[in-house]
Amino acid sequence: MVTYKRVFWTEAARNNLFQIYQRIAGKSPESAREWMDKVLKTTADLEKNYPQGNDEPLLRNEKVPYKFLVVSFYKIIYSIEEEQVLIKTMYHTRQDPVV
Repeated sequence: MVTYKRVFWTEAARNNLFQIYQRIAGKSPESAREWMDKVLKTTADLEKNYPQGNDEPLLRNEKVPYKFLVVSFYKIIYSIEEEQVLIKTMYHTRQDPVV
């Protein structure tokens, strides 16, 4: 039996997505569109395949378990809460995240 969960982006994650898109588009609008399509498809796939990510080691002590996916050097952090997949943040994997 397949269970579905709705994917929601927090405001912080939407802001991260927009900022990253703008940075990439400044160099190549076509690459930015391709990257955005890949990110949105990957996160939309979480509706049906939400356990696919790996556990996020930096947040392992939190009450709610966090998982991550990587798309083109960008780490997408999300949690599964009840019937929702919440995209919390995203950042470049070379960046030192603040948690």
